[in-house]
Amino acid sequence: MGPSGAGKSTLLDILAGRKASTTGNIAIDRDGGVKEIVRVSSYVEQDDALLGVLTVRETVRFSALLSLMESGASRAEIMRTADETIESLGLQGVADNRVGTPLQRGISGGQKRRLTVATSVVAHPRILFLDEPVSGLDSATAFEVMSAIQRVAKARNIAVVATIHSPTWETFALFDSVLLLAGGETMFRGRPDEVVQYFGELGHSCPSHTNPADHMMSLVNSDFTSKDQAPDGLVKGNSHAFAEAWRLHPWSKYASPEVQSKPPSSSRTRGNALSHFFKATLLLSQRNLLNYSRNLLAYGVRFAMYIGMGVLLATVWVNLPQLDSRINDRLSVHFFSVAFLGFMSVAGIPAFLEERSVFLRERKNNLYGPGPYTVAQTVCTLPFLFACVLIFAIISYWSIGLHSGANEFFRWMVFVYLGVLAAEMQSLLIAAIVPTFVASLALAAFLNGFWMAVQGYFMRNLPSFWYSWAHWIDYQTFAFQLLVKSDFTGLIFPCEGNIAASSCHCTFSSSLIAAGQCAVDGSDVIKSLGYEGASFVFYAFIIVIITVFYRLAFYSVLRLT
Repeated sequence: MGPSGAGKSTLLDILAGRKASTTGNIAIDRDGGVKEIVRVSSYVEQDDALLGVLTVRETVRFSALLSLMESGASRAEIMRTADETIESLGLQGVADNRVGTPLQRGISGGQKRRLTVATSVVAHPRILFLDEPVSGLDSATAFEVMSAIQRVAKARNIAVVATIHSPTWETFALFDSVLLLAGGETMFRGRPDEVVQYFGELGHSCPSHTNPADHMMSLVNSDFTSKDQAPDGLVKGNSHAFAEAWRLHPWSKYASPEVQSKPPSSSRTRGNALSHFFKATLLLSQRNLLNYSRNLLAYGVRFAMYIGMGVLLATVWVNLPQLDSRINDRLSVHFFSVAFLGFMSVAGIPAFLEERSVFLRERKNNLYGPGPYTVAQTVCTLPFLFACVLIFAIISYWSIGLHSGANEFFRWMVFVYLGVLAAEMQSLLIAAIVPTFVASLALAAFLNGFWMAVQGYFMRNLPSFWYSWAHWIDYQTFAFQLLVKSDFTGLIFPCEGNIAASSCHCTFSSSLIAAGQCAVDGSDVIKSLGYEGASFVFYAFIIVIITVFYRLAFYSVLRLT
């Protein structure tokens, strides 16, 4: 315990192996170091990082599977462990309720806290670290949460180390021992029922009807004490004097009790690294598919956006005439398909940020690394985006009147899909680098706008500075050229006028006029645009390389997070 800035969370992070200590050593069972503590412990942070569309039971079961998949227990045994954990924390009444999203009301704040604890307790840790477990809860709910944690800890022989800010006496009395900090120094260490006696001996008796926890906190809190007018002596606000008093007090010399027997080891073990990778990837893929299929706000709306965009193109460019005078309109269709569908990838950022908070919680608890998460996310994103592009293409392609034929349709759709996939991975990378919604949205929008500008459609003679590098690392450059070449190859576009009257006028240079036909061949358009060197296989491969680069960069960012 301690006032704000006392060092509670820092101490907890050091004990849990999340931060390095500047001096001293941390040991468990005399010889185990930080790595052993990380292996046998679990950490519950202040925020409830949960997937809102999953039920309480599903949340705990997935955590159990991720924690215990290498323990040797069968799937049925792991499911039973998860259900027992739900019951022990008093969540059986809401076990089949969803956690809750902005569109759907879910469980209460206290139940979310207990659920977050359940995701850690289900791993059977030997040590459970809790950072402000009742922050933001009312006093009755806080007592309910801590009572449930105490019951589980005693039943499973778990050592609980918690930071807590301002507990009621009922909640405070649940703890076996308290360490009071202020300014990074120890003010008191002992049982909760010794607080009144200790501070009474120092001349600060606890007034009647006052919570002893609040009393000792008010004595050592120096936040409202001016440094220029720091009080002298053992008075309220002089935390240094209280620290010195504790150092001189006989109670501070008490040695920690010797451990007579080694507690049972944690059930969470790591087997073969490759086996763990594939098992974690499979479980995360299953959870992602469940999340994607239920998350209307994140994925249902996105799918509807692609339908809406398809309807927009189909109605604005409906029955586009195959004429020389409408070639630029036809080019606009391909540009719109690449640029604006790519722009829509920013809609995937909110869902990723929700997943990211869960990933960080589970990764810090040593359940899996960024590798399985990245692969699982990729595996689930590929079919979702394919379905989005497929419905977009079905709605728009035939209505506009692009190059007829099944081969041409599927080829065009695949090229759109590759462009959308690259844009999606780019947005996810930006969100991983800048995990703040507004900032990542702004950066992704700017970058998509930048790619549109240097792609070459708006300005076909780019300044050499931009053309020499930006144009050739732009996924839109390759996707747009592939769409144009796929659609225009093999088409003939009649021009205005006729050869006999010498009034034939074509927008693009035509090789057919010399042959007596007042029309432009699609290959002439491709050549005029400078796209004749666009290879279907090679350019598609380049987009794949760009996408893979984004994925590897995404993995690297998560690894460094």
